[in-house]
Amino acid sequence: MSDEPQVLSSEEVDAILKVTQDKGNDLSKTLGNSSDEGASAANSVVNSPALKNIAELTAIECEKHIITFLRKKMLTKFKSIALTKLETTVTASDEKCVYSVYRTAPNEHYGMFSIELKFLHQIINLLYGGKFDASEPTMDQPGKIGTMVAEKIASLCLSGLNQACQDYALTTCEIIKTSVLPNLTSSLVMEDQVYLLELGVTFEDFETTLRFMIAEDFLNELILSKKDETKHREKDFWRSAIQSQVVDSVVTVSITLPDTTMKVNDFMALREGDVIPISDPTLAYVCLNNLKLFRAKAGQSNNKRVVKILKQI
Repeated sequence: MSDEPQVLSSEEVDAILKVTQDKGNDLSKTLGNSSDEGASAANSVVNSPALKNIAELTAIECEKHIITFLRKKMLTKFKSIALTKLETTVTASDEKCVYSVYRTAPNEHYGMFSIELKFLHQIINLLYGGKFDASEPTMDQPGKIGTMVAEKIASLCLSGLNQACQDYALTTCEIIKTSVLPNLTSSLVMEDQVYLLELGVTFEDFETTLRFMIAEDFLNELILSKKDETKHREKDFWRSAIQSQVVDSVVTVSITLPDTTMKVNDFMALREGDVIPISDPTLAYVCLNNLKLFRAKAGQSNNKRVVKILKQI
């Protein structure tokens, strides 16, 4: 018996019965061809809802990382994501930028992250005890310290991208070069196809844009791989059966914090009052029978503890 049974609709059952009644038709061949065609269609395009989910989660994670680093409140929102050439992305802004080239693992692909020089200038002011002043003239070149700060911001944002992708695969991004000239790298070609992900950052009256240039193959492989593992969800044949038979059933839903790991000897030494560190106290999972179904964010509303559903796992 299959581990992932699918419930056929009444129309599909009628179609299969009709095929078996016709002479010269092989049922196993018919079902096999149908499966092959479905798999081919699934692999022909990128799952755009999944792509948008990754983009929106990246904005959320980047905001948390930047706020923690600068200790200043700012708003980061997903603006757009589009497939284009790398050459187009580096001319997408009229502002001068600093570019960080990075390499992804385990599947080796190269991408780029850019931060506008005017935003970097304000960040340096804040880090070195200055005040935020949008009217102050922007520096012409970042210098050694400015390049290091730009690379740190890029590292924080790429960590946000990794966290946004973790429901699909465990990935890492390693920065290999940071420069004001995006074409001074042998890892990328200006004709390469990339996804341009733009995040809008608002700080008081100041607005800027953070840009991810993500290799097309990286996201395609990431999303299609996850899609192949859960093809039964794409068709949703089982929904009508569930709704008609168990819609009134009562189930127990639990909310769990992120998993954490620790050494066995540390676990055996636990006593009342000990504290176990976790990565993010606001990250939670909505579970049914210990099966994680949704990723959520814990918070408070009207003096009640609540969780907000972020995405389906």
